[in-house]
Amino acid sequence: MENVNASKSTWSDIFKGSKGTKYSVEDKTVNSSQSSQDSISSSSGSDVKNYRPGGSSMWSKNPKRQCPFYKKMPGTAFAVDAFSYGDVPGITSYFLTHFHADHYGGLTKKFANPIYCSKITANLVKKRLNVPAEYVHALSMRQEHIIDGIKVIFLEANHCPGSVLILFTLPDGRKYLHTGDFRAHPRMELYPNLQNCTIDKLYLDTTYCDPKYDFPMQDDVIQFAVNIAVKAVRENDRTLIICGTYTIGKERVYTAISDALDCKICVLSDKKRVLECLDDSNLMDKIVVGEKSARLHVVSMGKLNPRRLLIYLEELQKIFDNIVAFKPTGWTHNSKVNSLADLKPAIMGRVKIYGNEHSSYSELKRFVQFVHSNGPNVKILPTVNVGNPQQRAFMETHFEKWLSESTSKMTARVKFPQPRKQTPTKRSSQSTQGTSLMQFLKKK
Repeated sequence: MENVNASKSTWSDIFKGSKGTKYSVEDKTVNSSQSSQDSISSSSGSDVKNYRPGGSSMWSKNPKRQCPFYKKMPGTAFAVDAFSYGDVPGITSYFLTHFHADHYGGLTKKFANPIYCSKITANLVKKRLNVPAEYVHALSMRQEHIIDGIKVIFLEANHCPGSVLILFTLPDGRKYLHTGDFRAHPRMELYPNLQNCTIDKLYLDTTYCDPKYDFPMQDDVIQFAVNIAVKAVRENDRTLIICGTYTIGKERVYTAISDALDCKICVLSDKKRVLECLDDSNLMDKIVVGEKSARLHVVSMGKLNPRRLLIYLEELQKIFDNIVAFKPTGWTHNSKVNSLADLKPAIMGRVKIYGNEHSSYSELKRFVQFVHSNGPNVKILPTVNVGNPQQRAFMETHFEKWLSESTSKMTARVKFPQPRKQTPTKRSSQSTQGTSLMQFLKKK
């Protein structure tokens, strides 16, 4: 009880802060990038407006609104992530890249057209949205499928479970690559289906297409979160670890913590039903429902308010007297972290880690130059933040710069050799995939 009271005192000091200053443990942040439902905000007043990470800023539930051209594949009767526009004229088949609301928005049990998606997404669509199974077609990964005479291949998008890149090949040989939402990685350059593949149109997730949106590699930040959790438990065995999550996403963070602590993961029954859709037996072996004594609890992001966390801790005071809560979120430009030392006060409290599942600026650049190395005439069509003419022009300027640099080097492969297969811990800090954690913190 004495330790719980001490925790209360810690939180009280945090809430007081200085007059006129908005400060709490949540201000201690680690930056990486992983959510399509995360919002971007910046107190510094970003010039980039109407960001809608993970989907188009033009997303609407209005079925009378015209479907944007970049959601329709030319020369086909296909549309991608276009469920909020009613029945789209000329479209007979609908593709869903992943199960995030800004992509499946408008999809209900009344939908009566063919839907093509990955097996995981298909499970979620049927169980969560009650779409009749007769309309939901799960396509296997990395295999060629013929749909209405068009060759279709799904590739892992490194965004959330079940997310896919879609490669379309038309009968006349034209190829379109739609990234959906994705976190570009050098491993994608090793996909056999993309090697020596001439892409004519690249439908690109441009959520963070701005030089100021560059962040450390995904694995670095997850490892940092693991280190904090391990340190907290080592110093106090009565420490509860909490990780925030959305309906789907952030699994990498809490599974990594679970592995490191060799502990079970406590979830609510509804969350368990969602996770069952992922067909991950290793993950399900760790899941327990309502077992409060489990070291690691997974909760919704909305429950990570500091006061609610304190109440949560008080309810479990017979088992735990300390709490560390991780809030994986999208990347913002106004991080307050200057060094790793800034994170020490967060051992008791909430740690906001930027684990974004979208590509950073440098990752986008590298991926585009890789595609350009095989298809010098590729046309890039942004799919996010396209509602603002100034933003479109801003992105076009960067596309032209990337392609010009790639051409001047002969091919992107000259500048970026194909990566060797290696474990995340062996990555060089000079990797061109993104900024290392230490490099990022030094820049801040």
